[in-house]
Amino acid sequence: MQRLHNALLLKKLYLLRDLDFSYVNPTFLRLKKDSFGFTDIESLNRVVRNCDLCKHKRGQPHIGLLNKNSKLVFVSLYPILDSQGRFVSRSAEMLLKIIKLVLSLDISLVSIISLLKCDMSKVGEEDGVCNCKEYFLKQLEFANAKTIVVLGSESYFYLCDKNVKYEEVQGKFFQWNGFNMFPTFSLSLLLRQPQLKIKAHKEFLTLKGIL
Repeated sequence: MQRLHNALLLKKLYLLRDLDFSYVNPTFLRLKKDSFGFTDIESLNRVVRNCDLCKHKRGQPHIGLLNKNSKLVFVSLYPILDSQGRFVSRSAEMLLKIIKLVLSLDISLVSIISLLKCDMSKVGEEDGVCNCKEYFLKQLEFANAKTIVVLGSESYFYLCDKNVKYEEVQGKFFQWNGFNMFPTFSLSLLLRQPQLKIKAHKEFLTLKGIL
């Protein structure tokens, strides 16, 4: 019976590999389903808005965009949307176009969150990610998505072991705590190097293939 189970599991893994899934073994942040006792998104948002854990933060916390039953969750290191959840920066406008024009998704079907909830100095970045971790994990739980899109190597390396080269995982799917994770370019890099948009477009089309 155990041999049959292993054979069927191996068959499934080969099938996923043919669909361009990859398997790596990094050390990720642990996902804790009951990290907070919040029962809804608004109660979590209230706590994030009033958070004062980081001495290096600049300005008010950014909640991002959190929708229940999202198809995708976009994860960045720093907030993409402003403190009111508006798409006002060049990065935010680019992401909005990707969601609507490339992925053909309504904005109500995605969540956009960040590891850091506030802008802050580089020196406080690591502590900030640690302080915001529980907020981030709870947002993932409430989004209830199957796929996480990691925007950029910095975001990825705060989630996993830095010994894994980003080039080995970028543009590919792999499993993390029951999610399909898909690392891709950061928006700021695409703005600085527009020539990368062609490759980014191909990666987002790969992402669209599982929607």
